[in-house]
Amino acid sequence: MAANALAKSLKALHCPSTPLILANVWDLASLHTLISINADSDVKPVKAVATASWAIAATLGISDEELRPEQNLDAISKIAPACREANLPLSVDLQDGYGDQIVAVVTAAVQAGAVGANIEDVRSPYGQRPDSVTGSFYPIHDQVQRLKLAQTAAAAAGCPDFVINARCDIFSPSQHSPAGDAAKMAEAIARGRAYLDAGATTVFYWGAGRGLRDAEVRALVAELDGRVAVKLASGPAALTTAELAEIGVARVSVGPSIFRIAMAAAKRAALDILGGGRLSS
Repeated sequence: MAANALAKSLKALHCPSTPLILANVWDLASLHTLISINADSDVKPVKAVATASWAIAATLGISDEELRPEQNLDAISKIAPACREANLPLSVDLQDGYGDQIVAVVTAAVQAGAVGANIEDVRSPYGQRPDSVTGSFYPIHDQVQRLKLAQTAAAAAGCPDFVINARCDIFSPSQHSPAGDAAKMAEAIARGRAYLDAGATTVFYWGAGRGLRDAEVRALVAELDGRVAVKLASGPAALTTAELAEIGVARVSVGPSIFRIAMAAAKRAALDILGGGRLSS
């Protein structure tokens, strides 16, 4: 039950107004860089670890949509032991659970060392029935049943307190609502309540590049008692982690953003030396 003790620790970190902040990793190098922050600090700000499937896919030279479950689980199996050694709970990005494979995938993730997971409500290309439409939403009832299956599978694998961060993509720019923003918000709240009732610890609302607007976050926090997770956006108009805490969210993550920042820095360094310059620290 050591895994479940870490799951309980992870669940307890999801506190509205004092959110769990996650700097997502994608491999052992990024993980060790993150863990080193605790070694350099008395306050040990890294409380937990989360993966980003987009970044894992990028290390393999493929898109997030092309990432197969076995590839994702292989990366998780390499990251998880180092997390256990550091006594840090690990939450993993399982996309939509890979369709009908959700029980097997969650079981394998727990067996590898994960104690929580993101599970999306939009169908991914892999693990689907031939008649399914990828990129479309699971009906609320179907997604609720899938979340319950995931929780049951985790419990059977020895982690009954497995932390589900139920991702809702209703605010994604690719999702269009003829009735406008009000209809999107109503759907977001309905899905959020259903996912929490199904056993999710938080509901993760993904706003793509623009992030969620201040008013949207405040409305979701008010309707879901703060059990809201968001992705930190970038740019001068984006909400900071401190501002999101003030609004009352319970979890903040960055997805593949740190990976993208790291690759941009590597490109700038390469351009400097290729252009006759020097390396700068």
